[in-house]
Order: sequence, then C-alpha cells, then structure tokens
Amino acid sequence: MPRGVKKQNKKYGYNVNRRKQWKKARKMPTVKCEQLKNAWDQHKSVHQNLMDMGVASDPNKVLRIPKVHEVMAPQPIEKMDVDKADKSKPLKPHVIDEMMQEASLPYAKRMKLSDPMVKYCIHLMDKYGEDYKAMARDKKNYYQDTPKQIKKKIALFKQMPEQYKKYLEDKKQREEEGQMS
Repeated sequence: MPRGVKKQNKKYGYNVNRRKQWKKARKMPTVKCEQLKNAWDQHKSVHQNLMDMGVASDPNKVLRIPKVHEVMAPQPIEKMDVDKADKSKPLKPHVIDEMMQEASLPYAKRMKLSDPMVKYCIHLMDKYGEDYKAMARDKKNYYQDTPKQIKKKIALFKQMPEQYKKYLEDKKQREEEGQMS
C-alpha cells in the first residue's frame, strides 16, 4: 500500500508588500528601441501594436519550422497557402524603415586590451623584439603561451590604435632620452 504524500503547509508572506507587487506587475516594461517606443499606442494590445508596425509578435508563427511529415511528403501546389504570406499592409511602415536604417549604420568598435595584457606585450616586445620562441621561455609567460599564441596576442595589441600608438610614443621618448645621456 503506497504511503500518503505529506502536504506542505503554505505560509503567508507577511513581509511582502502586495500593493508594490501589483504595481510592478502592471507597469509596462522599459523598451530600449526608440522607434517602437514612439509608435506605441497605449490603447491597443501588444499584438495589435506590433501588427500595425509590421513587426511579428510571435516569430514561431512567422518563421515556422516545418514538421517532419510536411518535409517528407511532397505537397501539391494547390494546397500551398500563398494568401497567408500576403497579409494586410502595416499602418506604421516608417517604424521598420527607421529600424532598418539604424541597423545599417556602421558600428564604431572601441576595442581595448586589458592593462595586464598590454604590459605583458610591451615587456615581451621590449625585451625580445620579434623572437617569439624566446618570449615563450620568458619567466613572465605565466600562462605558458606558445610562440604562435604570443604572436597572435602581439598582433592583436598592434591592431589597437590607441594603446599601440601610446607604446610607440613612449618607446620613442625612451630612445631619445637614452641618446641624450
């Protein structure tokens, strides 16, 4: 005979502010997309708003993954639904145009290596120049990088314009000071 499952007693959370929870649940989420925020109509549902803008509210319906039996069995041309693809035109097509325009803008990369990595590369370049095998044997090579790994790290350091230019300027100043004394 099976044992009875012990029922857990539910306890009331006295320290929870119910009004605060209710307000938080009713609050609209913060939308980072400026185009969606400007075109949003508070009096319409989420689905209706997105339909008016021409944006899919459920991507699984728009880009549906076909089932195995649909892929395996060839469908006659008469059964294919061409009408489903031709939905009503969006009322606010400017939203998609603005989003496409923003997406096409070039993204300015601000790449920067960490300070320890820069110091590591500078140390190795100052001490060994282009001898990567000697760099691999250096005692500051804590992570036991191979010569090829060190070469890639230094190449990456040379691609960072801000940090590499600063290194070259400092190196030039040290050479000038060394010649003067």
